Amino acid sequence: MPKNASLLDRREAAGRIRLCHGDLHLRNICVLDGEPRLFDCIEFNDQIATVDVLYDLAFLLMDLWHRGFPQFANLVMNRYLDDADDEDGFVLLPFFMAVRAAVRAHVTATQVEEGSRDSAKLIAEARSYFQLAKTLLTETPPRLAAIGGLSGSGKTTVAEALAPRIGTPPGARIVESDRIRKAMHGVPAETRLPDKAYRPGVSERVYRQLAWLSELILAEGGSVVADAVFDKPEDRDRIERAASGANVPFAGFWLAADPSVLWRRVSERKGGPSDATVDILSRQLQRDAGALTWRKIEADRKVAEIAAEMAASIGGIAPSEVSVRKKTGS
Repeated sequence: MPKNASLLDRREAAGRIRLCHGDLHLRNICVLDGEPRLFDCIEFNDQIATVDVLYDLAFLLMDLWHRGFPQFANLVMNRYLDDADDEDGFVLLPFFMAVRAAVRAHVTATQVEEGSRDSAKLIAEARSYFQLAKTLLTETPPRLAAIGGLSGSGKTTVAEALAPRIGTPPGARIVESDRIRKAMHGVPAETRLPDKAYRPGVSERVYRQLAWLSELILAEGGSVVADAVFDKPEDRDRIERAASGANVPFAGFWLAADPSVLWRRVSERKGGPSDATVDILSRQLQRDAGALTWRKIEADRKVAEIAAEMAASIGGIAPSEVSVRKKTGS
């Protein structure tokens, strides 16, 4: 893949090749004293363990996807990129995951040659890794899905359920207005911002950044799920132009729910990047959102149903419901 070669060279020049864990799969992670701990890293050979940081992450993502946890693979990927500011490497993840899957297939097949008692199981498992590698190397055209709605409509939860279903594993990059706003102010996503951080001028900058970042990822061949209120026509127009600018399909969804449902959800919300309160929701309800051309989705339903409806209308969904391991019966 020539485009990967040039990008890999740029990442090396940017210092993205480092001494890493080297063997970061699920069996080398545990929870100790309530915190995740990594162990059994490659310590015997610095050359083997010196890799692209995203190649290190790709082992964990591949393992999660193969074991039937696409939602976790997508979530780990998104949270890592939120913190690491490594957007240019996002499009390399399917390739990195494919290499990891192929290596795991080779290692598993070697165990069969060595005369393991569970040869039938190992053969099926090796084949499932090869099938996953093949899937990961199949290019999927990028697309942009935007999810809007008032506070409490469940945008972020739905976005996290939809993202694994779009594009090549590990799924779509979630570009979230709340996280962009917190990053602009240099604080963690869970930190509450003062009211001045939500002035119209600041919000315009947030939506511009959201559209710019979406177009950047789309232009590189990645898929995006944009998550924001989008209650202003100019903000909806801007994100649609991001898709047209990158010449990719666009799907806009508006999550709608009865005000009483929104009030209950906002008042009961704890934690997370959103600073929305019932007062903010009240102001949103009084504001005219203008003519809505996006597909209206009833939000007071199971998240899985909403995500499935969205994915079906977008098309080109990733094999997220059933992992390759389950398909082969291994």
